[in-house]
Amino acid sequence: MTTNLYLRKVLLLLIFNNSHIGENEMKKIFHLFFMALFCFNILTLNAQNHYLIMKPALGLYGNLNLNLHTSNFQFTGTNFNNGKTGLGFSGGIIGNFPLDKTFVFSLRLGYNGLSGKVEGLNPNGSNETLDAKLDYVELTPVMQFHNLLPLRNLYFLAGLELDMPVTKKYSISGGTVNDIPDANFRAAIALGLGYVFKLTPKIYLAPEISYHHALTNVSSNTNFDSWKVSQLRFGISLTFAFGKDKGEDDGQHFLNLNMKEIRWYDKENKFYPLDRVKVEDMQYTELFPLVPYVFCEINSNAPKKGAQVIVSEAKSEEFKIEALEANAMSLNLRTLDIIGSRMLLYPDAELTITGTNDRKQEIKNKDLASQRAQFAKDYLVSRYKINPERINVRAVGLPEKPSSSNIPEGIEENRRIEFSSSNPKILEPIIIQQETQRIADPDLIEFIPEAVTLDSITNWQFELAQGRSILKTYNGTASVIPMQWYIAPNELRSDNLPIEWSLTASTNADITKSISGNIPVDYYSITRKKEEQLADKTISKFSLVLFDFDKSDISQRDMEIINNHIIPAIKFNSTVKIYGYTDIIGDEEYNRKLALRRAESVKKVLADNPKFKSVKFEVFGVGENDKIFDNTSPIGRHLSRTVQIYVITPK
Repeated sequence: MTTNLYLRKVLLLLIFNNSHIGENEMKKIFHLFFMALFCFNILTLNAQNHYLIMKPALGLYGNLNLNLHTSNFQFTGTNFNNGKTGLGFSGGIIGNFPLDKTFVFSLRLGYNGLSGKVEGLNPNGSNETLDAKLDYVELTPVMQFHNLLPLRNLYFLAGLELDMPVTKKYSISGGTVNDIPDANFRAAIALGLGYVFKLTPKIYLAPEISYHHALTNVSSNTNFDSWKVSQLRFGISLTFAFGKDKGEDDGQHFLNLNMKEIRWYDKENKFYPLDRVKVEDMQYTELFPLVPYVFCEINSNAPKKGAQVIVSEAKSEEFKIEALEANAMSLNLRTLDIIGSRMLLYPDAELTITGTNDRKQEIKNKDLASQRAQFAKDYLVSRYKINPERINVRAVGLPEKPSSSNIPEGIEENRRIEFSSSNPKILEPIIIQQETQRIADPDLIEFIPEAVTLDSITNWQFELAQGRSILKTYNGTASVIPMQWYIAPNELRSDNLPIEWSLTASTNADITKSISGNIPVDYYSITRKKEEQLADKTISKFSLVLFDFDKSDISQRDMEIINNHIIPAIKFNSTVKIYGYTDIIGDEEYNRKLALRRAESVKKVLADNPKFKSVKFEVFGVGENDKIFDNTSPIGRHLSRTVQIYVITPK
């Protein structure tokens, strides 16, 4: 019998013949309910990620009880061994007192009805029914457990039910009504769950289901031994909060969260309010630059933590460039493996590895530069079995084209391993071309939150999601800061589901608040563009990154990229947009002018081509304002010294 059919059967029995369901059946129902609830919470894992903060509250509760009588005793010659399910009611007053965001102490005082029936066969083989009238006054201390699952309003409970008998009557098959002798005080373990609905900030409505497993018999009399009553309760409570919780403004401790602005940036670094994001299917090609450096820890021959992925010899995974994430930062974390795989592909190529040091904090370590070069050689030889004679190592002090030695970032960049090759294919950029990619417009969004409190922010989390997919997560342990999000190709889904954002923050006063919202998405598939007769286009993106520190001259390698990749991509009806960028080192206005000079240098090379007289060129000097890469890392700063060229061609 399937779970679905079983539940239907049980529900029909409950409605039409509740006397035929025993305790074992009810336990199965309860277990199935918990399994369904668990699955529901797994499915809604991303629905909420903040806390429900409860307040002290008093109110009323009521339950419909399914009294599960179990018996195995002989009385007046009848063996009463067939317990039945009876309906009852319980209710009273309830008080909830939060200890913190997880634990809430709940105390219930009221009436509990456990009436029901047990049956058995008398010596004549006839059926006898013992009808019990059982009324108790109950006192139940309970601990509620909140915020354990992403469904924040759900709570679990565990407690001890204690009851004093008030009415304890029985009759057999409609006969004389008698008192049950030696009626016991009742004890039961209570387990269950509930869900809090906040009708107003201070009025809570909480439906609840619980199972109360009896620990004691109804009577201690030997004639009525082995007679217990467990319960399955379906209840609801209505409570009214009083006082202030830790999340309220009490004049001293408070936290107010607000999303002041969500805006987008164009390529000139101008920003505008964001109302929606357009996602469009189009043919897209991107050239990702390969920085020919690996940056090292201070006074170490090993790569700087987070600057390079080093695969141990014990791992036998096969490295494939095409399997890497289409992201410039991610690609440049695998420089050694990219070079190693290409050295295998071009067996006649030779490689020169140069180790450097910063000539500042490392000036006394004379062998460090050669050790760095040897580290890279040993990695390539051991992992890729490259003939050592194909790899030359050399050591210098500062790099031939150093970064500034007057600032910490520049000193950090001068601790590196440099690569050059007799075959330009070894260090050529990585090109990813797909027939169709989803491109977002705009592709750079900034979220500007505001957190107002007199306390300290201990932690915060900002999350972006679409559907049930987490797109981006930002975390912090101090002030809530603005967050920029670059939407990579194919990062958003091929549908109109909105982008959902949520911000949760906590203070050292144990205040937790959350806010959320969404951004509409308009998705334009190839089919939709054809149906709506919208213009289609192809986009090719190229990045030139080998601009030396504080220079705008085009290198020989960049000239090869221009001649081999960019010029062939430009058609007579293309629009070429050229954007210059810099890292964060130096004066902002100076960097903007440097970025513009870099962009103009590229434009001059392209515009001087006689084939491109009808091509429209647009040049922008963005500078450091648009941080297209993480400038806290040396790789990100090198990638930021770039000119990006977009070739947009109507189809």
